[in-house]
Amino acid sequence: MATLKQKVPFYANHEDAKHCMLAVYRSVFDFFLGKKYNWKDMEAFVGYKDGTAVWTLAPLTKMAEMGFDIHMIEPFDYRRYATKGEDYIHAVFTPEKAKWQIENTNILEIKPFIPAFLRTVNWEKRSPTTEDIDSMLTEGRLVFVTVDAGTLNGTKDYVDHAVLVVGREDTNYIVHDPGPKAQPDRRISRAKLLEAMGGEDNTAEVTGFKLQSKASKRLDQYVVNEHPRLSRAFVQKLCDEGKILVNGKPAKPGFKLRDSDTVEVLYDESILDTVPDIDLPILYEDADCVVINKPAGVLTHVQGEFSPEATVASFLKNRGKDITGERAGIVHRLDRATSGVIIGAKTLHALQWLQKQFALREAKKTYIAVVEGHMKQPEALIDMPIERNPRAPATHRVGINGKAATTFYKTLAENDHFTMLELKPETGRTHQLRVHLAHLGHPIVGDPLYGSGKYGDRLFLHAQNLEITLPDGEHKVFTAPLPPEFEEKVA
Repeated sequence: MATLKQKVPFYANHEDAKHCMLAVYRSVFDFFLGKKYNWKDMEAFVGYKDGTAVWTLAPLTKMAEMGFDIHMIEPFDYRRYATKGEDYIHAVFTPEKAKWQIENTNILEIKPFIPAFLRTVNWEKRSPTTEDIDSMLTEGRLVFVTVDAGTLNGTKDYVDHAVLVVGREDTNYIVHDPGPKAQPDRRISRAKLLEAMGGEDNTAEVTGFKLQSKASKRLDQYVVNEHPRLSRAFVQKLCDEGKILVNGKPAKPGFKLRDSDTVEVLYDESILDTVPDIDLPILYEDADCVVINKPAGVLTHVQGEFSPEATVASFLKNRGKDITGERAGIVHRLDRATSGVIIGAKTLHALQWLQKQFALREAKKTYIAVVEGHMKQPEALIDMPIERNPRAPATHRVGINGKAATTFYKTLAENDHFTMLELKPETGRTHQLRVHLAHLGHPIVGDPLYGSGKYGDRLFLHAQNLEITLPDGEHKVFTAPLPPEFEEKVA
């Protein structure tokens, strides 16, 4: 018999019957950390959107960075998906299942999380077995399992239901089943659980959770675990500033802790609750969304709660109805240095509706840029793959191992030194326009990353038009007026 000595807290599913995964995670956090997350906190943590099933890569990565020891077994090949993209979805699923995944889950949004997931989570690509569950229980883990609830209950229930295995008793597993019919400490036979997982060649996810001991943790991992509002990057910054002490002395982020060590964080987390107000120019607003003309220099969202800076996200948060988190309402992003039109959501339904159009490349964007020099052709299609630059990880470059990236440009005006271009990206790679133009030898004026940064006190890149269908079905084109300095630069 394998069971945990301490009672595992139980959380029933939300009344909408769509929060079984979140209910299981609430049990895990409460058991290991003593943290009692409410629904809104947990929705923000996992990136939940109303009506959309969430793939677990992002929350599992966050949990690993907080100090959880995570062992995941699942046959979906994340490495192949990272390179093949949507083609792999259609190859591994039936046409009906692939269509369902694209339309009803966040599968098209998980690729950016794969590298960090592979670094932090112990993942095996294969079908899990009940022997795996036994092994995880013996190791002191709580075990997350996805099952077909219809098979489990002998009804026409839904698939991809999440339950938490908390122990074994003879030939039965002790299972917290969030429901819709909530059943704590439910007894499920070994054979029935395997059948509900899909049998021998199942596609279920089995993930075991336990905490690393303090002695096996880096200092930055331990602090993030104890202070989850702080990002790991900010914790490392605090270490560099001597504000995290081990046994009364400053220590580096990678310092390996012993169980007897005491850790003190010299930072007032109440600062995180004092984000200043920001007033942004609104181009359009209705009950579902707001369209903003973002000024250059304003962040779309912060990369962690450690930076209490006013952003587009903090502006939207005050207008949203049922959205939470540091990226509340963010549909897409513009670089800090880029100005122009950006759309944000005010409800979870609108967020899902709008984000899907960007994921499927149905939203059309037009930019205006002023670049150095003159283009060889007045208009052309730039078709060059983009990859992260290993020598400067914060930047990207054109490279044969990169992701496909295409940009159409057309010359609008020029003078002796500069050219104004209309740019229409057909893909949405990070820094795509800046990388493409710099690679051609015509960096965007004022670009400090890919150009000289000279000839202006701003990046001369402006998102002028956004063409998109609103949640009410109306097709709209929004335009942010061109800042006067653009035409002055080519006069």
